[in-house]
Amino acid sequence: MNTALLLTFLDVMETGNFKRTAERMNIMQSTVSARIRQLEETLETRLFERGRGGAEPTLAGRRFEGHCRAFLTLWGHARRDVLAGASARKRRLHISCQYSLVRAYLIDWIDKLRSDKDLDLHVEINFSSQIQRDILSGETDVGIMFAPQLTPDIQIADLGAAEFVMVSTDHDSLAQVDMNRYIKVAYTSAFERALDEVLPDLAFPGMVIGSDDLAIELLRRYGGTLYLPRFAVASAQTKVPKLRIIEDAPIIPQPVFSAVHLRRRRDPLVVWALKLLRDLVDRR
Repeated sequence: MNTALLLTFLDVMETGNFKRTAERMNIMQSTVSARIRQLEETLETRLFERGRGGAEPTLAGRRFEGHCRAFLTLWGHARRDVLAGASARKRRLHISCQYSLVRAYLIDWIDKLRSDKDLDLHVEINFSSQIQRDILSGETDVGIMFAPQLTPDIQIADLGAAEFVMVSTDHDSLAQVDMNRYIKVAYTSAFERALDEVLPDLAFPGMVIGSDDLAIELLRRYGGTLYLPRFAVASAQTKVPKLRIIEDAPIIPQPVFSAVHLRRRRDPLVVWALKLLRDLVDRR
């Protein structure tokens, strides 16, 4: 079952651009073209009109979208059901979390989920775009992420916001921050835009990275100034004792969301898992 063809088709429907889909799926643009061409040959109709402005879905492409989403979901659930039937356990839950949210949410949530001794728990750490693709395909039941894309088949719920604060091994005030010692941590594109709006003078530093784990390691080795989630600061200070929060620097809030497929939102196991997650967030 070549679900990659269908996932590629849906991504092109979202981006309207073969090149952008290739970047998001981490594949070659020629692979995107080949997959769409294979689908078109199988369906015996054209799904997109290609042009300089991108890829515009044809009427057939728009009609195929709903069938594609339904098929992916059905296939994912069928596969999961077969695997569950082959196992001694009857309850299986697949959860996925964005990398930077593991410390804040995932570990404590796993502790709560493991209270069900009959639960077969599968955990993934991934990027938000991949988490949503896995939810769409039925591979993941519940995801936690910063920046979901609104799609008709996925139910998104707000879990609140994580605060990002400026930390430094060198300084105690924003006015002292040295551009040559500043590292931009671009957790999401939305976070990077918000950061550039409030700190335009630091928008183009010499280093940009996308991981708080790497950020903490760089601070440990070389020192400097950057943004971390507030929930990660205490852990970082155990590795970098000189690290402190720059109190007069702007705080950047980032909304956190849960995501679940619409067809799974009333499943008792999913409802229970989401309730545990919500209770965990509300107590903080």
